[in-house]
Amino acid sequence: MEIRHLFGIELKEKYFFYDEYIDINRSPYTNYCIKVDAEALSLEELLEVIKQKNISYNDFKVQYISLFERMDLNKKHKVESLIGGSIKGKVSIHEPKVKVGVIDFKDRWIVGEIIKNKRIWNLHDKKPVQYCNSLTSRVSRALVNIAVGKNNSLKLVDPCCGIGTVLLEALSMGIDVKGYDINYKVVKGARENLKFFGYPDIVKRSDIKDVDKYFDVAVVDLPYGVLSVTNKELQKDIIRHTARISKKAVFVTLEDMREVISYYDFEVKDFCKIRKAKFFRYVTLAVVKNKK
Repeated sequence: MEIRHLFGIELKEKYFFYDEYIDINRSPYTNYCIKVDAEALSLEELLEVIKQKNISYNDFKVQYISLFERMDLNKKHKVESLIGGSIKGKVSIHEPKVKVGVIDFKDRWIVGEIIKNKRIWNLHDKKPVQYCNSLTSRVSRALVNIAVGKNNSLKLVDPCCGIGTVLLEALSMGIDVKGYDINYKVVKGARENLKFFGYPDIVKRSDIKDVDKYFDVAVVDLPYGVLSVTNKELQKDIIRHTARISKKAVFVTLEDMREVISYYDFEVKDFCKIRKAKFFRYVTLAVVKNKK
C-alpha cells in the first residue's frame, strides 16, 4: 500500500523501475536503489556505452546483482571485472566510497551507483519515552508516506499523536507536521521524544474538537482500550472532526471501520491490514467528499 501511494505503482515483484528519483530513505520497505548511469541491450554494448559516456567514480567497487537466481560466481567475477575496467577512477575493493551496481534484466543491462537506505527510522526506536501499544517507527513512516505520497510539501496533522511516533517520522522527512493530544502525560512524553532527537516542539495539548487549523492530510491512530459505548462514540467523534480539519486522512483502527469512516463524509480510497503480535490493525485511506 505504501509503494502504491508513494510511487504510484502496483508492485508485482521485489523490484521496480521508476523514472523519477524519490529519496530512498523515505520508504522503510525499500532496501536500495540503483541510479541508472548507463543501460544497453547486452554486456558488450554496455561496456561501450560506459566508455562513450566517460563514466567515472573515485574509490569505487562494482557489484553484480542478480534479481532472480543464485549467481554463478565465475560470471559474477567476470562481469564485475569487465565493468570495473571500463569505468574511470580508482577501484577500492575493501573500503569503497561508492558501490556501483550492475543488473541484467530481460535483455536489458543497467549500471549505476547503488544508494542504500540508511534506515533512519531505526534511530527513533531508541526514543526515551515508549508505550507498548504505540505504532512502530517503521509502520509510522509508511503511514506518513501513504498520507502525503511523494508530495512532502503537504501540511500534515496527527490529532491523536500520543508519544509522537508519527511526528518523528514526518519531521525526519522534512514534512510540515503538527501534533495534538488531549492527554497531558503523553504530550509531555512526545515533547521529550522530539527534544531527544533535536526536533522542534510541534505538539499541543488539545482535544481534536478544539483544533481550529486546517491541514492537507491527517494520520489518525484512533484511541482504543476497553471497547465501551463511550469509547466507540469517542472514535466516531474523532473521525467526524478529522473530516473538519483535513482534506484526506489515514486511519489506523483495531477493527475494520470503513463503514463508519464513510458515514462521516469520507470516501474510502484504499485499505489494508497489518499484523502486530496476535492481532491486526486496519489501515484506511480516505478523502473528504466535496473538498478540493
